[in-house]
Order: sequence, then structure tokens, then C-alpha cells
Amino acid sequence: MRQIYILVIVLISSVLGLNAQSTTVVTGLDNPSGILFNNNDMYIAERGGNKISKIDITASTPTPASDVVTGLNGSSKMILIGNELYIAEYDGNKISKIDITDPTPVITDVVIGLQGPGEMVLKGNDLYFSQFLGNKISKIDITASIPTTATDFITGINEPSGLILNGNDLYVAQWSAGKISKIDITAPAIIDVIDGLYNPEGIVLNGNDLYFAENGTGKISKIDITASTSTRTFVVGGFDGSYGILFNENDLYIAEYYGGNVSRFNMPALSIDENLFSKGIKMSPNPSNNFIRISGLTKTENYRIYNAIGLEINKGKISNNEKIYIQNLSNGMYYLNLENGHTIKFIKK
Repeated sequence: MRQIYILVIVLISSVLGLNAQSTTVVTGLDNPSGILFNNNDMYIAERGGNKISKIDITASTPTPASDVVTGLNGSSKMILIGNELYIAEYDGNKISKIDITDPTPVITDVVIGLQGPGEMVLKGNDLYFSQFLGNKISKIDITASIPTTATDFITGINEPSGLILNGNDLYVAQWSAGKISKIDITAPAIIDVIDGLYNPEGIVLNGNDLYFAENGTGKISKIDITASTSTRTFVVGGFDGSYGILFNENDLYIAEYYGGNVSRFNMPALSIDENLFSKGIKMSPNPSNNFIRISGLTKTENYRIYNAIGLEINKGKISNNEKIYIQNLSNGMYYLNLENGHTIKFIKK
């Protein structure tokens, strides 16, 4: 019986995977490598086109992108600070900026003499940025007179290609080293988080989950940064050179560098945990028309309930052997997602 049940779960997981399709948002781009959002506008750094373009994501898709500024030199990554869009010009070895409220924006050099600048994050007035070819992370004070001089923050990073800040922890994707590390910016030291990756590029946080793109495989995976051991979970794949990734509400946007597209993946599709029996976590009764009860929990957990198409319909906290009442749910299939990462399918009858 146990083998049959696990087989059913595997089949359900396969079906969910087939439904986990991405949608092309905009095509015809020239090596898109970075994306960001400003309300309904998605800005796109086109490294091959040496420009920044944008689209309105509320428009019908796929839709053509309009130019914001041209004449850049290898525009790769961006960060918006107020109305000023900072642009890493990888081939120009500098960071520049424009005012996005200006209909004919003027490019202003912020810092020059860099070595393959890329991803940028802001902490207070300090702008941290990667130097891919310099194997280091540097910083500048954005309130200083420009152009300014960069200060090395930490060296010995193997081709840093992605940055994200969580409190004082700076997460870094190391391209050729195939790993993600983190650094406490108050006491810099490199701590490896996960390795064995294939050219990790874009990284982004969504809650406690760190999502990362592997350019070498064209797939997106994630890890829970609060877990004691970093276990990779596959999210979605099939992209032609996944570079920049970014969340907008519940949608994950992916810049496909070689494909010349930006795609969108809706996140509600859930994977079923195939090892719940060995971990002692069980649900009963299932199917049920009144309540479900979870046993095997070692502590109180936050939970979320999703319907069959992945929409969140309920959430709360649950302790071991506590009931969750479901009598108000419509009949059908649902998923209970626990804070510890487990997802259990159940039927309301």
C-alpha cells in the first residue's frame, strides 16, 4: 500500500510539473541580462543592444519594448534609487545613471575604471556592486561627488555574478565556482551556502526562499536560507540562458539572455513531498468533509492552503495533532503547505 501511495504522489508531482509552464512576456530583445520593476513598468537591460528598454506589464503580451536610453556600453544590471536608474555597463567598466522622469535622459558617469561591473544592492547610502572580472565586491557612497572612486569591500570572490541583501547578509553567486556564498557586511567573511551549481547568475529572495538561475542549465531552483542544510528544490526550467530573475508579486520574471526573451512563471504550482512517511508527518482524515489533522510535527508551524490551480485561500498556524477546519471549502483537491517546506495534497468532499 505504501508503494502504491508514493507512486500516486509521484504521478501527481509529474502532472504539476507539466502544468508549471512559463509565459513569454516580451521577445526580440538583444541579450537581456537584467530586469527591474517600477510600478507597472518593467525595465530591461539589453547588454547586446547597449540600451535600457521597458514595457508595461499590464499590456497584452508578448508586447514590443520601447527604448528608454541608448548609447550604453554593455548594459547588464540596474538598480532604481528614487528616480535615478543606476546602470552597470559591463563592457564600459563603469556604473552610470539616468533620471527616468526625463523624457530625453542624459547618461551620467557615477564610477569608472571598474572590471566588469554587474549586480548592485543598496544599504543606506552605500551601493555595493560586483566586479566579475576583478573577482571582488566593491562599494561607493552614492552621496559623494561624481564620478567617484570605488572602495574594495571584499576580494577573493570567484567571478561574482549575482547579489542580494538580506539584513546584513549579502548573498553572492559565484559564476565559475558554481556556488552561492554569503557575507556579513558588518564583519566580512565568506561562508558558502550551496555549491555544485552550473554558472549561477541571478539570485532573488522571496520570503525565506532564495531563488537562483543557473545559466548553464537554463533552470531556476531555490533553497530555504533558514534551514540548517541547504537542499536545492527545482522550480522551473527550459530557459535559453537564464540571467536576471525578479519577483513581481507572485510572478517570477526571467531574462533569457540567449533567447532574447523575458518570460514569466507563476509560482503557485506546488511540489508534493515524497518522503513524508519517512519523516513521520501524516494527515488524517483524507478525504475529509469537516477537518484535517496533522501529526508528526515537532513544533508549531505556519501553514498555507492552496487550491488546485495554486491560489492561496487560507493560512494560519498549526501544532501537532491540531485540527484545521475545512467545512467552508468547496469540494475538490487542495494542498497544505507547511513552513518547514512540506506540501501535502488532500481532498475536501
